[in-house]
Amino acid sequence: MTTLHIPVLVEQTIQFLINRPTGIYVDCTLGTGGHFQAIAQHLDNDAYLIGIDADPSAVQYCEQNISISQPHQFITANFADIKRICYRAGFPKVDGILMDLGLSSFALDNPERGFTYSQDGPLDMRFSPDTAQTAMDFINTAPMKELALVFKEYGEERYSYNIARRIITDRDKNPIKTTGQLASIIREEVPKQFQIKTLSRIFQAIRIQINQELEALPQGLSDAVSLLAPSGRIVVISYHSIEDRIVKQFFKKEASDCICPPDFPICQCNHHAQLKILTHRPIVPSKSEIERNSRARSARLRAAEKL
Repeated sequence: MTTLHIPVLVEQTIQFLINRPTGIYVDCTLGTGGHFQAIAQHLDNDAYLIGIDADPSAVQYCEQNISISQPHQFITANFADIKRICYRAGFPKVDGILMDLGLSSFALDNPERGFTYSQDGPLDMRFSPDTAQTAMDFINTAPMKELALVFKEYGEERYSYNIARRIITDRDKNPIKTTGQLASIIREEVPKQFQIKTLSRIFQAIRIQINQELEALPQGLSDAVSLLAPSGRIVVISYHSIEDRIVKQFFKKEASDCICPPDFPICQCNHHAQLKILTHRPIVPSKSEIERNSRARSARLRAAEKL
């Protein structure tokens, strides 16, 4: 059994997402369906919902355990495929799209998935079994420069080079196959007071690399906005500064009529604003929510409306 995912910023998500109770809504990161069910509770019975997740076990769980009054469907896919999914479902336009970019407890609490450093398990970290490369493949084959770059860029970790160098040294003796082995290496290379944060950052960086999360996000955002009907809403919850920056810059660009360089005397881009930003600063969890759910600590919610 796994601890079910507690949805983050759920009241704020509903507040910004639902603008038409009879509309069509897409949860791009289904998990165990916490946000999905909360959305359904605030919609009329003739609304329609689509739930998407790259993890087939999450989709299977929702199919077996979620019962709502509205017509709906669950689909195993990456959210970067949202346009294809909605078109195939017969919905060229939708009224609301949610992207919760955090890792669900459904995956995190299962040591066999390899996402957590707190329990020993195989170094996997794939959202989808169709992903070719596992974390074990990456850790045991990537050159030191690539390891250090991934740890630095995706984990923003100060000890990236030290950890990469130690991985190379250890894997030359024996392959690194488990989360316990990797966590032990990290602990030995980092001062005790920084170990927990460093473990989180390195595991996060590897997960982002394996699942190509930052590559999928811009495509998913672009296709999501193209799907929105006028006055439709998009809500994105991110947990990583790089993800949040991508969302912030995307919203800013799509809320601007001109994206030419500032020194251009005349606009040449022919760009037209598609969005109105609803959250000029990110919405963050309250102290009480963080006390109830520690995994909400780094959450940042941004929302926008289609013009």
